[in-house]
Amino acid sequence: MALVLVAPLEAGAVTSHAPRHMPRLVGLTRARVYAVMKADQLYFQTRGPGSASGKWVAVAAQSPAPGTLVAWHAQATLTTTMRRPHARQAVPRVIGLSRAQTFAAMKRAGLYFQTRGPGSSTGRWVVVVHQSPAPGTRVAWHAEVLLRVSTHRPRPTAKPVVAVKRTTTTLKHPTTTTTRPAAKTSPTTTTTTTAVSTTTYPGEVTSTTTTTATTPTTTTTVRATTTTLKKAPARYRIGVATWYSYVPGRCATWYLPMGTRITVRDLDSGRTVHCVVTDREGAHGDRVVDLNKTQFSQLAPLHVGVLRVKVSW
Repeated sequence: MALVLVAPLEAGAVTSHAPRHMPRLVGLTRARVYAVMKADQLYFQTRGPGSASGKWVAVAAQSPAPGTLVAWHAQATLTTTMRRPHARQAVPRVIGLSRAQTFAAMKRAGLYFQTRGPGSSTGRWVVVVHQSPAPGTRVAWHAEVLLRVSTHRPRPTAKPVVAVKRTTTTLKHPTTTTTRPAAKTSPTTTTTTTAVSTTTYPGEVTSTTTTTATTPTTTTTVRATTTTLKKAPARYRIGVATWYSYVPGRCATWYLPMGTRITVRDLDSGRTVHCVVTDREGAHGDRVVDLNKTQFSQLAPLHVGVLRVKVSW
């Protein structure tokens, strides 16, 4: 076992430093581990293949877990390996899976996971209700996925029925009757002969024939048109919120324009915060907002890591 000090303590330095989060080191090469731990001013010790000779290639496991709040100059224990780091893996979708199915899926992907929620401490949880990172996100081999679990399967919720108001527009004069001249059409002509008796001289009768032509009419009907209003777009999203070091009052999303003012509500506690979108987050899917430390701490303690929220604008 080797003990390494990557950031020597200078004489006269102040020892009361703020705590920091343990970085993720699993899958990193030896050179990368030295750089990350030196930047964070932390110690680490190694064990496993190649640790005694200093010829190890990558980190296979670490303790404490990534994201754990530790003191300045704290020490991490790294399990090393002589093999090259694996390629980045896509996080499988485990939401809705049982405990046995989750273990099998994460084992196939070569990933670790940590559980929170009812039944996580006793190992009697039944189903996964949320995960972070989102399914499909590519992470390092043996990375850790945070799962929120429950001892009861959630009841399926009926989708809200959105009533669409339909407006029917009717023309004032939907039917137009047009009469065309008989010369431009092929009408049917009826001839009627009527005998009229005219007396010209005493005892003489004259017969007169009268011809009457009948012209048909052509009727043109215009159909009424119906106009249907389109459904208004949704102005909210429900998903996962996390935090990072950023300017108070500002946040990051992947789907809203810069400068949009949003309201973030914790679905568990009902607390809300407001911030302005001025940055872009890399993760998509269920990840709906990255808050700064100040706004996230108003919803929940920082060590919680992720929250189920509703973002409206």
